Amino acid sequence: MPKLKLRIGKPKKAPIPPPPPQPIPKEFKVVERYPLYEPFAHVAIVQNPKTGEYKYILDELQLDQVERGIYNRILEILLAEIEAPKEEIPDPRKFFAERARKIVNKYRISLGWLPDVSWYKILYHAERDLVGFGKIDPLMRDPNIEDISCDGVKKPVFVWHRAYESIETNIQFETDEELDNMVVKLVHMSGKHVSSAFPIVDASLPGKHRLAVCYRREVTPFGTAFTIRKFREDPYSIIDLIKMGTFSEEMAAYFWICLENRASVMVLGGTAAGKTTALNAL
Repeated sequence: MPKLKLRIGKPKKAPIPPPPPQPIPKEFKVVERYPLYEPFAHVAIVQNPKTGEYKYILDELQLDQVERGIYNRILEILLAEIEAPKEEIPDPRKFFAERARKIVNKYRISLGWLPDVSWYKILYHAERDLVGFGKIDPLMRDPNIEDISCDGVKKPVFVWHRAYESIETNIQFETDEELDNMVVKLVHMSGKHVSSAFPIVDASLPGKHRLAVCYRREVTPFGTAFTIRKFREDPYSIIDLIKMGTFSEEMAAYFWICLENRASVMVLGGTAAGKTTALNAL
C-alpha cells in the first residue's frame, strides 16, 4: 500500500467534496456563502426576510461512526508519540501536521483500512482539536468575525460579523464537560490556569486575540462562559482609517502632533465603536 501523503495545513487541491449544507431554518434564505477552510469548512449567512434576522450556519465535515472510532485511537497515539518541541516554533499547525502524517503512515494498516478521504477528515479533526481552537476553530479562521461569545451550555454561540453585526450561530456545547474542557484548553493555550478556585481569567490567545472566561456554575448560572475578541492579522493603519472616513487628514495630523509631543489622549466610545482599532493605528 502506498504511503499516505497528506497536506492538512494548506491542501492545494480538495481531495474530498465540501461538507453537505446544513439545514436552513424555516423562512430563512441564504444571502451569502463562503469557504473558511477548503474543503473542510464553509459558512452560509441566512436571513429571515420577514424579521431581518441573520444566522450564521457553519457547514463542517463530520466523522462517521467508523472514522470516529479510529480518530479516538489515533488521537491517543498522537498524544503519546508527538514530543513537544524544545524551542518555540513559528507554526504549531505545520509542526503537528508533519509529525501526524508520519505517525498515521506508521499505524495506518494496523488501525484498519480507510480510504484516503477518511484520513484527510481524521487528521483535520485531530489538528483542529489538538493544536487548533476545537469546536470554534472554523470561527477563528473567519476573517469577518470580530467577536465570539458563549453564555453557557446548550446556548448558541454568537459572533460579531463585520457585515451582519451580532449573529446567532448553529454551534452550541451540549454538556458542561464539553464546554469546560474546551475553555480549559483555550486558557492553557494562553499560558494561564483556570479552576473553580480561580474561575475568572483574562488572557491573550495565540494571534493576540483577547480571551475572557468565567469558569463553571460557581460564577455563572448557565455554566462556563467565554468571550474571544479577535484581531485582524493585518491591522488597520492610520492611512486605512483615513481612507474609510474614520479619521480626517486633519484629525490624523493632530493626533500625530499630540503623540510626538507626548500629550495624553483619551479614546472613548461605545461597544464596537473602534476604540481598539484607533489605538492600534495610532
